[in-house]
Amino acid sequence: MSREKYSHLFEPGSIGKLKIRNRLVLPPMATMFAEEDGSVSDMTMDYYEARARGGMGLIIVEITAPGMQCTGPHQLSLGDDRFIPGWKRLAEAVHRHGAKIAIQLQHSTMENRDGRFVQVGPSAVIVPARVMGAPDNPPHELSEGEIRDIVGWFAGASVRAKKAGLDGVEIHGAHQYLVASFLSPATNRRTDKYGGSVENRARFMVEILKAVRKAVGADFPLWIRLNGQEWGVDNGQTLDDTRVFARLAVKAGAQAIHVSGYGAGSFITKAPIADTAGVLVPLAAEIKKVVSVPVIAVGRLDPAIGEKALAEGKADFVAIGRRNLADPELASKTAEGREDEINPCIGCLECIDRRAGIFDQSNFRVVCTINPVNGHEKEYAITPAKTIKTVVVVGGGPAGMIAARVAALRGHKVTLFEKGPVLGGLLNIAAVPPHKEDIVPWIRYLADQLSRAGVQVRLNSEATPAVLETLKPDAVVIATGGTPLRLDIAGVDRPWVTTAEDVLSGRRQVGQKVVIIGGGQVGCETADYLAGQGKQVTVIEVLKKAASDMYVMVRHRLMDDLRSRRVVLLTGARCEAILEGSVLVTTGDGKRENIPAETVIIAVGYRPDNSLQEALRGRFDEVYCIGDASKPRRICDAVQEGYLTGLRI
Repeated sequence: MSREKYSHLFEPGSIGKLKIRNRLVLPPMATMFAEEDGSVSDMTMDYYEARARGGMGLIIVEITAPGMQCTGPHQLSLGDDRFIPGWKRLAEAVHRHGAKIAIQLQHSTMENRDGRFVQVGPSAVIVPARVMGAPDNPPHELSEGEIRDIVGWFAGASVRAKKAGLDGVEIHGAHQYLVASFLSPATNRRTDKYGGSVENRARFMVEILKAVRKAVGADFPLWIRLNGQEWGVDNGQTLDDTRVFARLAVKAGAQAIHVSGYGAGSFITKAPIADTAGVLVPLAAEIKKVVSVPVIAVGRLDPAIGEKALAEGKADFVAIGRRNLADPELASKTAEGREDEINPCIGCLECIDRRAGIFDQSNFRVVCTINPVNGHEKEYAITPAKTIKTVVVVGGGPAGMIAARVAALRGHKVTLFEKGPVLGGLLNIAAVPPHKEDIVPWIRYLADQLSRAGVQVRLNSEATPAVLETLKPDAVVIATGGTPLRLDIAGVDRPWVTTAEDVLSGRRQVGQKVVIIGGGQVGCETADYLAGQGKQVTVIEVLKKAASDMYVMVRHRLMDDLRSRRVVLLTGARCEAILEGSVLVTTGDGKRENIPAETVIIAVGYRPDNSLQEALRGRFDEVYCIGDASKPRRICDAVQEGYLTGLRI
């Protein structure tokens, strides 16, 4: 039935002579699971094999350096023959499950020169976004000899890909990496044969494609990824430019065009581009009109949007990336009519955003907020417990729900207590501000998964020590979350003072003039929510930067919202007292001001609610305290802690 619903999605397709079992493509997404030198690691193997096993038709492996000089730490490489055996093992693993595997070759614009990374480009022009941790100084302008060397790197790496048994090569010509920086007039100011006209700006791309085609032969699948256009870039690449680039690419040997997009102001794409499902499909449709080869569409697609794009002839393949990070079985579950069992991407951008500082070695690997298994598919596999236990989980937030689910799937008899009327905990609050609505389907998914796993859920039930004693559990998991911190300032107990949690939950109404004390993520998102209702909002933050606990892309989007809604941000400021009808503030320059306020909202963080842990001390042999009950952190931390706890019991 589902295959009929998605008849186009599950129809076989082809790129050149490459036969693909369906129209679903895993697009290249940097995981940085490689070994430090660029070798294929066990994490790389596990990650991609899981997507092949999950039913994807074509897997395009992430940004892979064509030369040793442009291989960054933990970036996959094919810059040397010594990498071929690892790639061969990866190709065999993917092929075992019926999928095809290609590689994306990418020069990031960064090269290791004399032991340090230096940015290079077509011209000494700073790219309009920080790519791969690029410095703020202008890049080194490549000479024609250096360009020829780089073209040779791409050809050599493609030959290695073919020797390793890979099924195709994609050249990365998008996202302001090196090929794209030649294509864009914003970054290509050259006056020689590689700059100026559209055809000259395309020359580097064309030379790469021709060199690769000559090296690998006429039949080996080869294609390119292009920006459909650039947004927010002065004198950037236009759709008309891309129409020309696409035709030139096909003439040079490309057998497909993968149409992406680029917007300045963040790591890869400006947040609205990355947020809006299907926003890039119209660009794919326009390129499809001017080429005779298959077109791959991308851009936060889901099976329904992908099916529609295929049915309407706007694309020939659809690439689904972040949703595959969230659930590697997306394809098979869709084909089998189990769409309600797909772990739904919540659009938090954690997978992209936390890697904006890619050379920060403590933070370089991809993370999915709702799927802690990526890169650990074998290590974190859910296997039957050796001893079946009676387990009680206290708290129905993300940490508690996931711990309960995993424990139940392992065979334990699990009961979950939630003192409130619904599951989800603070997720129900987190889903209220703008751009956070995708959390709601995830809450429903988790609740459904508890039911499927056989977890007994007790809502409106408080798990006191006496209640727990009657159940005689072998293990207790405390996931009671956190409680809002209160400030020790004069007037904090006045009746018009409340918390962000109470406002977002709907328990408290607010006046027209609102002051929010605390300008981290919670305070700023609450400001966005209230300003969207027409409230006059002022945020007071003691640090010099508002929302400093957020990553680049989501913060960029939030700051745009706050500016457009005229929210006043007072940073480097301190609240001295809450008065009748106002808040007394010392500003960053030392001045004292009274800010009018009908409602004052406290948003300065949470403290652990671990009182139950203290009450249970010594009563049970196996007690775990997880999530915010242990230490208030991000959702992804609660998810991982819940998952690992479920495995540990």
